[in-house]
Amino acid sequence: MENTKPIIELELYIIRHGESLGNAGYGGRTDLTLKEGTDPVLSEKGLAQAIAAGEFYANTCFDAVYSSPLLRAARTAAEILKRQPETMPHYILPDICEVGIPPEYKGVEIDEIQEFSPTAVYADGVDPSETRMRYDGHETAEKLFARTRFVVDYFRNRYSNGEKIALVSHAAFITNLVFYVMGLDKEKPCFDLDFYNTGVTRLIFYKHGTYKWGDTVFGCINDTSHYSLMK
Repeated sequence: MENTKPIIELELYIIRHGESLGNAGYGGRTDLTLKEGTDPVLSEKGLAQAIAAGEFYANTCFDAVYSSPLLRAARTAAEILKRQPETMPHYILPDICEVGIPPEYKGVEIDEIQEFSPTAVYADGVDPSETRMRYDGHETAEKLFARTRFVVDYFRNRYSNGEKIALVSHAAFITNLVFYVMGLDKEKPCFDLDFYNTGVTRLIFYKHGTYKWGDTVFGCINDTSHYSLMK
């Protein structure tokens, strides 16, 4: 093992969206529409966080960038994409939606996302005529972990040559994804994780048996180093 060269198959940069108007409390408003309450846009601070993250990772050269179709995640991904050295698609993947989306909210059409992210397209395997959201308000823990398992497999099956993939999602879903990777999907964990807005968690997947510390390694959890670039 000591003489085996570690081979990275995939690096997932899992990023929580920037602060939304919902996170900021909408100034105490209580008359929110279904869209405002379910799918809030970024606040001014959240946009600054997204821009800072984009600037911080401008030289990382992602091979692909994905986000959920919720506006706060899609806008965060758009700001990261704007600062990449090459133009690339913005892949929309409903499976990385936040938990608890009410079934009556159908999500925005992709042309609304394309207004601020012109390269937005649905990711491979997504049928937008079926659903643009994932409705998890009544999802059991088993079904939620099945969704996180699907997401990990989705990326592992598509990328295995050392690609760097950015995935912009939501706090509760990211928490469950991290628990799944930690092997904590069989029983309720006795702790929680607090992911900050635009906090970055880097998962490194090594070719089986080539890295002495394991096949899956956390490069960082909830890193906010890019906050130093906020204006």
